[in-house]
Formats: sequence, structure tokens, C-alpha cells
Amino acid sequence: MAAQQAARDSHYVTAILVVHDGAIWLPQVLAALASQTRLVNRVIAVDTGSIDGCVKLLKSARISIIETERDCGFGEAVKLALDKFPTQSRFASEWIWLIHDDCAPAPTALSELLIAIEDRPQVALAGPKLLGWHDRTHLLEIGISIAGNGTRWTGLEPFEYDQGQRDGIHDVLSVSTAGALIRREVFVELDGFDPNLALFRDDVDFGWRARTAGHSVIAVSKAVAFHAEASASERRSVDVDGAFLHRPLLLDRRNAAYVLLANSSWWMLPWIAIQLLTSALGRSLGYLIAKLPGYASDEILAVLALIANPNQLIKARRWRKKKRLVSPRVVAAYIPPRWSQLRLALTRTGESIRERLLPTNIDQSTSARIATDDEDLLVPIQSARWRSLLRKPMSVGLLGLSILTLIWSRNRFGSISGGALPVSQTGASDLWESYFDSWHQVGMGSASAAPPWLAVLAAASIIFLGKVPFMMTLIFILFPVILFWSSHFLFAKLSKSASLAVAASVLYAISPVSIAAINSGRIGTLVALIFAPLIPLALRQWREIELLHWRRIFGVSLLLSLIFSFTLVAFLILFAFSVTAIISDYLKLRGGLDLERFKAKLFRRITLLIAPLLVTLPYSFEALLNPSRLLSEPGFALAGGGPNLAALGNPGGPGSPPWWLISPILIMLLIALFSARSARGVAEIGFGFLVAATLISTLAISTHGNYANTPVWTGTLLVGATLAALVSGVMILDRLREHLVRTNFHYRHILAGLLLIVTTLYTVASVAWIATSGANSPIHTNLGSVIPSFLAVEKNTKTLVIREEKSAGSAGLQYFISRGSDIQLGDPDVAPVESEVMEIAVRDLVDGSGILSSKTFANYGIKYIFIAQPSGKEIVRTIDGLGGFNRASATSAGIVWRVTGVTGRLIFTDAQGARSAIETGDVGARTMVTAPGTLTLTENYSRSWQIIENGKRLPRVKNDDGLTQFSVFEAGEFSLIHDGTIRRGWLSLQFIAIVVVVIFALPAGRRKREISEKELA
Repeated sequence: MAAQQAARDSHYVTAILVVHDGAIWLPQVLAALASQTRLVNRVIAVDTGSIDGCVKLLKSARISIIETERDCGFGEAVKLALDKFPTQSRFASEWIWLIHDDCAPAPTALSELLIAIEDRPQVALAGPKLLGWHDRTHLLEIGISIAGNGTRWTGLEPFEYDQGQRDGIHDVLSVSTAGALIRREVFVELDGFDPNLALFRDDVDFGWRARTAGHSVIAVSKAVAFHAEASASERRSVDVDGAFLHRPLLLDRRNAAYVLLANSSWWMLPWIAIQLLTSALGRSLGYLIAKLPGYASDEILAVLALIANPNQLIKARRWRKKKRLVSPRVVAAYIPPRWSQLRLALTRTGESIRERLLPTNIDQSTSARIATDDEDLLVPIQSARWRSLLRKPMSVGLLGLSILTLIWSRNRFGSISGGALPVSQTGASDLWESYFDSWHQVGMGSASAAPPWLAVLAAASIIFLGKVPFMMTLIFILFPVILFWSSHFLFAKLSKSASLAVAASVLYAISPVSIAAINSGRIGTLVALIFAPLIPLALRQWREIELLHWRRIFGVSLLLSLIFSFTLVAFLILFAFSVTAIISDYLKLRGGLDLERFKAKLFRRITLLIAPLLVTLPYSFEALLNPSRLLSEPGFALAGGGPNLAALGNPGGPGSPPWWLISPILIMLLIALFSARSARGVAEIGFGFLVAATLISTLAISTHGNYANTPVWTGTLLVGATLAALVSGVMILDRLREHLVRTNFHYRHILAGLLLIVTTLYTVASVAWIATSGANSPIHTNLGSVIPSFLAVEKNTKTLVIREEKSAGSAGLQYFISRGSDIQLGDPDVAPVESEVMEIAVRDLVDGSGILSSKTFANYGIKYIFIAQPSGKEIVRTIDGLGGFNRASATSAGIVWRVTGVTGRLIFTDAQGARSAIETGDVGARTMVTAPGTLTLTENYSRSWQIIENGKRLPRVKNDDGLTQFSVFEAGEFSLIHDGTIRRGWLSLQFIAIVVVVIFALPAGRRKREISEKELA
């Protein structure tokens, strides 16, 4: 001990305390300096224009003070202190101890630093272990470095708890200037801190230069200091030169880039510059998402500020070269590898997500249990038995519904299609391609915007490794269980009775609209069923919507956007609610409602209505121009059951429950009308849905490529009626038993008994029907492609497919134009309406009067006619008897005829009127034309079709058949292209809308000065 004391006494230590508006922390710092077990030989304070009483505190402590301007940097302040006092040559060595006004060293800090350097004469810089100012178990730093992207690197986990795991003396790149002990002669030798680094990163730069000058840097864990990091956490203003608008982040990022570019080897500079730029852009994007535009601009301005003054970097590199004794690569061992940076970034991201989803909250009962665990080590733990789960309504309902679902789905184990659901694409890439394509090879071709639900399914299929058929099968099997879960969120909020909430959830999952939607593959209605229960929870304050934060409004807009992506009937529903609410708000305004409140309500309602339309561009825009699309659902257009069934809450159509399976929906709504509670208001909304569904079911529209009108499917409207009925039913039955027991027998007893009887009968009957006849639904496992594989060999070849379609016990013929494969997901939604000429030609073909049908088909590029089995013998004999068709094959799948005459995708007609087919008609392919004439593209007319011949665009017109025709004036090589600029423009607008809505919906980040000191330290 005596030797250690003599060694410590042989060193002369000057503590330089730099002060800048640090009166909050300064008293503790001064007390810490005065209580050092190894007293400081001399203390000098440099006050940089403090305005909060720091000078008065320093004078009271009788410390020598040097006063300077507010824009004096840290390095300049240290230099002023050293210049005032001469070197102490009579001591073995002289050291300067840098102290921040927000850094309080522990009593043994200086003593431990001097002990650590005693046997290490090569050490020029030593620093303590830094802990949090408030939370003194929070490990801040024990040595620092810098990552290749400029990030300050400590190598610590987020909010790492100090348990001695980092103790020891560590060889590091540098240490923080907060508590750093520096050999004075080395400090003078290196010319101190870089004057271009007035604040931030001067410590890393000095340690780097000390290393390349041949010195060592260590971090000593036994020496401890407590740091508030006031400047970095924006607890005080930063006034030094370069801190634009007192913004420390900009200065920190600029200085980080400066340190890397000024000290690294010259051949590393391009790679470092790329890392700095890309990381700045990435962090800037992150700050924009967190709604911190100031920080985002700081990231970019920091890099630009450095690029704008390259001479400064050149001079800095020359200055460092004069002091350098070893290669800059000597510090490579202290620069963190990229995998370490990535691991730490993922850890921090995971911690952030965990804190938001699972906030730390230790239950007192748990704490008490932990405290007494030692007493019960020999007592057997009584675990819950599995049988106890059967006593819980949630478990019973979920288990029973799962068993029913498996029985219900016995014909759906495999790739499914049928009803309104087309065949699924094989992979996610096919879905993305369908969504981004500007031209769709369906029917006679279509430039319509692909529905956004294709993109939703493509993104969701990532979870299933891009296996779209597997995803669709699994979703349809699990739909009843998913509906149970989603509706239970709502019903559990409405009733304290677990049994009642579970019963309502089961009824929702097996309601007529749910059964019909699942059996007929109505994916749009099913999505509405899933998310409809969440809307009332998200918009509980619909009438006082001005109280909702804008973040909630945009969050709900995202939810509505998802529903709009699948069914725009939801837009009509929201539009009706919004208009009604706005009119009501306006009447209240005239009655005395505050104008500002009215505006707040109006803006929020309009945002909820418009934002989802922008997110679903351009599909929503095209639907507004063609209002019939607002009533259509994804997939094939199948008819509903008409107004009679709709009035009972049953949408009807293929796969729907029979008419005698009457649900309790209508009875629930009727009973709720007699309720004196809030259930009456919900019932009125439910009746509104029911009346709207009944009226709209009388309409017939032509969509999805159908020339004839098809009765409207009202499933989405009945979702609202079903949900409203069940909500009102739960409100009525909640605590009804206690009320009935307390009162005499009256009509409420009769209505309650009637409701329970009807509900029980429906539940039993629907379960029986689902388990038997309901499983034989239109949607089932694919039995094979309708189109024979040999017809898909010739690429882009059109085939007219005619097949028998059974509906409601009757059979009819359906036709569509195939491109060599079955209709896939999204194809019906963009399918063009077939022309009247084609409709007549097909009808004449079937009834035997189509003498000119083959000519019409040839003009439209149709090469084959395929009659799928089973089909009537009469139609086969009719086609065989007509001219213009040659039978090509007959198999168990069906019969194929080839259309005679010249046909194909591209037909060339010369000046004499002779027709010839050009085999290469692929987009972008190059081929030859040998003479002037006309080129007819047997696709629907589109202004985006272009043919480039000899570097010129050929004139384009729309011929009498509605096809695209080009005039050829000379022989030459040409290429066919479809210009997708418009489609890409719309997708860009959609992407911008999505980003904006997502950013506004995400939680906003906090500026550092908005975070409490205890959170930071």
C-alpha cells in the first residue's frame, strides 16, 4: 500500500472542469471532486458563458475560473486551461483529468486510474466505467469505438445492467472525455483535440490519433463515474460552432463522418463514404416514420455539411499524417465488425417491440410468490389438470368449433377452388406479377387495374413460403375459428358472462352469411366478417370522433383499407354512415355546436373515407368511374338468393344454407327494438343493413366479364346485420337472468324464452347441416384443370371453353376465353366484358345457327373450341355439323375443335387483302413483316399497345371488332410492346399513400429532450 501511495504521489493531476449551463448537476460534481481518496493537485474550471448560476457555484467552492464565450468548444476550453498553468516538471509525470459538469466521479475514481497506469508506461489515455446518473446500475460505457457507419459503439446491450460482467482493465480505441485521464505531454504532442470537433466525437478522434502515434488507451472498470449525458440527451442547448439551430444530433453525425474520413486509410475512403451515406438515408427514413423530421434532416445535412467543405478534410488528413507513427489500420481490431452491429440493431429492435407489446409489469402476487419459494421447495406443485379446461366456455366453444370445422372441410384438403373462388397461382411471385402487370391475359385482354387484395395475399403468402394454394386451403379451413376469435374480442367487451360471449362468437362463426361465404369461396365477404367486429372497438367514439387522436384515425384507415382491398361494398357502408353523421353534426352546429368541434369531426370523417380510397388506388378510382364494381365481390360473379332470403339474413346462392334453416338474426333485431337500453340503437343499425341488403338483392349488374346481368350478392351488407343482431342480443341477455328473477312474469320472459329456443334450434340444425350436406359445397379440392394440358402448349393461344354449370338445381352453359390455363385468382376481377358480337357468335354456335361463328372466332384470334365434359350430345352434334370447325381430339376431359381459317394473336393483312398469321406475338419479341399492309392484334383495344418498326411507331386505330390495328407502310423488323407507364404511375401514387398513412398511424418518436432523465440514465 505504501508503494502504491508513493506511486500515486509521483503523479501531478490537474482536473479541468468544463462548465456550460450545468447548475443542475454541478453541486454533485464539485462534491465528488472534493471527496476523492487521492486528492487532485489542482482544479481549474472553464465556464463557457453559463447563464444558470454556474459561476456563482464555482466561486463558492473557491475554484479557479476561466470565463469565455458560449460558443467555445470543449477542446478549446481545455486548451485555455492548460495555457494558463505551466508544466510541473518536478513530478514523474503530469496528467490532466477531464471532468464534465454532468459527470460525478466516485471517491476512488482517480486513485484507481493512477493505480492502473502505474505499471503501464505506454498508456497515454485512461478512462473510468461510466454509469447512469439516476439509475446507477445502468452501464453506459467502458471504452468506446466507432462503427463503419459512424455510430458510436460501446459494445453494450441496450440498458445493460452492471453486474461486474465487464470488469477489468480493457485495451480500447478510446474513452469518453467524461472522466478521461490524459498524459499531458502526449496531449501537447498531439496538439490536443481537433479544433474542427468542438463537441462530440472529439474523444474517439483523440484516442484514434493516440493509437496511431504509438500509445495505448485503456478503460478501468474499478474507476467509476456517473454521467448524465446532458448535451447528447438535449438537456441543455449546444451553442458551439457548427451546431446549427442548437441541434446536437446534426453535430454528432457530422463529426462522426469527419472522424472516419479524416483518420481512415485512403483506400478505405470510398467504402466508408458509401456506408455513411446509406446509413444516413436509412436512419433518416426511420426518423420520418417516427414523425421526427428534424432528426431526419439532421442525418442528411450532416453528410452534406461535410461534402460541402472537402478542403477541411484534406487539411485534417495532412495534419494527422505528421503525427502518425503507425498505419491507421492499427485500430482495425477496435472497429466493430458488421455482424456485431447487425446483432445489436436486431436486439434493440426486438427489445423495442417487446416493450410495446409486453410492457414490464411485475405483479405483486408474483413477487410475493418468488419471495416465499424457498419455503415450498419440498411441497409438490399442483398443476392444473387438462379436464379443467373443459369447464371454461372459451375452451369448450373453441374445441367444438374446431371439430366441426374439420368435418366441414373434409372435401377441402388440397388445392381448392370452386364457386366464386378461382384456381390459385402456384407461388407468390405469380400473384405479384398479376398485380403489377399493366396488361392481363384474360378473355380478350384487359388493362384494368388489378385488385389490391392480390398484393395482400402475395404479402401474406410469405409466411407460408410463397405456397399460395396451401395458404388458401389453410385459410378456408381455419375461417370459422378465425371468425370465432375476432368476434370474441367484441363480445367479451360487451358482457361479463364468458358463456354468453362464447355463444355469440359461435353463432357468428356459423351464421348464414358465414356459411354461405365459406362454402362459395367469397373471400371478400370473409375478410369483412373477420374485421367487422374490430371496427366498433376502434371507433367506439364515432359520435365524439373529434376526441380520437389522429394516429387512431389513420390506424383505423389502414384497417378500412384492408377491407376496401377485398370489397368496396364496405366503402358504400362507410359513405352512408359518414354522410349521416356529417348531416347530424351540421344540425347540431345550427343548434349551438362549437364550430371548431364541427370542423374537427368533419376532417376526421372525411379522412376515414378518403384515406382508404387513396391506399387502394387505382382500383378504387376505376370503381368510382364504374359504380357497378362497388357492388361486386372478388372472384366469379355468382348470383345471390334474392330479397326473400336476404330479409332473413341469408345471402343465398350456391353453398348457402337452405331457406328453412332460419337464423335468429331477424328475431334478435325485433326483440331489441323493444329494449329500453342501448340495444335499441344497435338494432336500428342492424335493420338498416337488413333493409339495404334486401333492396340491393333485387338489383342485377354486369361485372367480371359477364355480358349478362347477375343478381347482386349482399353478403357484406348482411355481415353488418348479423353483427348488429348478435351485439344487441348480447346486450339484452347480459344480466337478464337476474332481472327476470326479480320481476313477475311478463312479455320479457316470453321474448327471452323465444330467443333462446330459436337460437338453440338454429345452432343444432346448422351444425347438423354443416356436418352433412354443407360439406358438399361448391368450393372443394381441385379435381384437375378444366383445360387439357395439350392446349397450353401453344403460348398465348385463345381457346373458347364451354362447360355446363349447375346452379340451384338447374343446369346451363357457361363460356369463357382461356389462354391455355384455368382462370386464376384476380382474373375475373379484371376480366373485360365480352363484346355483343362474341356473345351472339357463341349463342349461334350452341343453337346451330352460327354459320359465321367460325369467322368471328378467327377474327378474335380464337384458335380452338373446347367443350368440357359432361356436356350434352346435342351441342357436340351441332358443332360437328357446322362449317368452319375441325374436330382435333376427344378425351374424357372434353372435345376440342380447331377453328378453320387464319387466326392467331397477330394477323397480317397485305394490300391485296390476303391474311396470314404471325406466330411470334409475344410482348417485346422481334419479328419481320415483308410488305406494307395492316397488323391486327387480336386483343381488346388499348392506347398502351405500340408496335415499333425500324425505330418508328406505327399508327394505331380501333377496328370495327374493337381490336387494335396498326398500319404498316414498309417491310422491316418490328416489336410489339405494351407501355406500362400509366400503371407504374398509379402504383407510385398508391405506394406514397400507403407510406403516408402508415407513418401517421405509427407511434410518434420522442425527441431526446422529451424523455425523462431517469429513462435516459
